[in-house]
Amino acid sequence: MSARYGPNSVAAERLLDDLDRLHPGAIAALAAAGGGSFGTAESDPAVAARADLRVRLRDVAKSAHRLEAVRSIGDEVADWASSTTHWFPAGVAGAGESTAEIGPRMAAVPIVLDAAYAVVLEDLLEDEELDLLLSPWEEVVGSPFGDRRDERDPVTGRPIDRDPMTGRPIGEDDVVEAHDDRDDRRDDGDDYAGDDGP
Repeated sequence: MSARYGPNSVAAERLLDDLDRLHPGAIAALAAAGGGSFGTAESDPAVAARADLRVRLRDVAKSAHRLEAVRSIGDEVADWASSTTHWFPAGVAGAGESTAEIGPRMAAVPIVLDAAYAVVLEDLLEDEELDLLLSPWEEVVGSPFGDRRDERDPVTGRPIDRDPMTGRPIGEDDVVEAHDDRDDRRDDGDDYAGDDGP
């Protein structure tokens, strides 16, 4: 793996991998977090604060000599936004509807770029700035830094697996035990030989 995204290349690659796997509902949720016609009002303080912070990100990247890394991950996001190859499962969208698939991706681009740039510049941003840029992505997709992937049970120390659909931890309560619905036979040492009774 190259370090073309700076010191956080592993997290950047994870974010891009997750981006390629986003389902339409997740893309719509990211678009809604960005404000405008897809959801959250532009008067939302978080939307306004992210817009203000975006103005500073170029200067932060330039002063740290990471402008090329920011451009590189930005190009990857732009390629994703304009690609509709795997947007819907086969047969959901008719052949003539392919251009309609781009809209939600384009609406999600500001939030996706916020997360991508936050990953590249993570060590240069204040915690509040990082949270502001990453929180919409983390709410929908999870942490690109692996924080949620590496959660451990505080008692056992084992990794916590999460249901990919609900995000809930998968635990022992979720295990379905097989149960024989036939009558329970007496266990008195006699084998059931097929007599007339139960």
